[in-house]
Amino acid sequence: MEHTDFFEKLAKDLSLGHLTQQPRPVSGGYMHRMYRLDTAQGSYAVKLLNPEVMSRPTAKDNYRRAEALENVLEQNGLPIVAALSFDGGKMQCVQGQYCYVFPWVEHSALNWRDIEPVHCTIMGDLLARTHSLPIPSGEGFPQFEPVQPEAMAIDWPALAQAASSCCPEISQGLAEMLPVLEEAQQAYNRAVEALPPLMCICNADMDCKNVLWRNNQPLVIDLECLETGNPVNDLIQLSLSWAGGTVCRFDFGRFRAFLSAYRQRKALPTMDWRSLTGIGFSWLDWLHYNLRRAMGQIPGSEAEKQMGIDQTRETLERIRYFASTQEEIAALLQAVMS
Repeated sequence: MEHTDFFEKLAKDLSLGHLTQQPRPVSGGYMHRMYRLDTAQGSYAVKLLNPEVMSRPTAKDNYRRAEALENVLEQNGLPIVAALSFDGGKMQCVQGQYCYVFPWVEHSALNWRDIEPVHCTIMGDLLARTHSLPIPSGEGFPQFEPVQPEAMAIDWPALAQAASSCCPEISQGLAEMLPVLEEAQQAYNRAVEALPPLMCICNADMDCKNVLWRNNQPLVIDLECLETGNPVNDLIQLSLSWAGGTVCRFDFGRFRAFLSAYRQRKALPTMDWRSLTGIGFSWLDWLHYNLRRAMGQIPGSEAEKQMGIDQTRETLERIRYFASTQEEIAALLQAVMS
């Protein structure tokens, strides 16, 4: 899909204007590919959706629901970069490739080490605003069901055995982590079981890489993961991420700032927050996906297989780190949210 003729056809089909220079790849996410497209009419960001993801039976319906929720955020004035619509639809398909087109913005994402408590305060408040929005209903809207986290039953020893014969780059690290992974899965499942039955518009993908900034003003991008889900699950995952858990440099001041800003805007029922801390092991699902990608169980290019190997290593380290800090995190989560 790197060929210029694809982008030329895309620009022609959507009346974006003729290309003024070669499309340029943009670094970013680990699932899809993004390009900058400059035309005579302006500049655009084009997201090429992962073919493996789009081959899943529920993919298109999930994206349609996310589009409807994105419209709610846009209509309520939340700071987002929404996909452009063409002939009444946001998702486009050109030469068999599904994609979204966005206006290009000059904001930039923060480096993890540059996040400060003020950013976490802003994001905690923004998450609470998102969770407070009405879920659309009625004629013309998709059917929204609560997407609650499910218990995991991943056979980690079997995966480690499979990796030992086909992927030596990660097999030793995986084998060494087996006790931690099995304990983490149990902790995650206990937390899922303890979640209160709540439902709202959620964006669990609103982490550092998906928020662009200018003068401390955020713009949220990559809204394809919008869903109706559990706000407590969303809050725990994102507060841990913005506090530095993703890069194994946890900052309790940032954690407190995120949680406090959320709590100031939105009230949640009384609950045992300590018992919910295991939600932080949701990285197990991402680890599982990347292990399968690394071992070639998911079709993809050599570059995607290498990304699976790299992400497996990084995610193992995140899980190890969270396991080592879980008790301290649980104490602060309980103190701030109770």
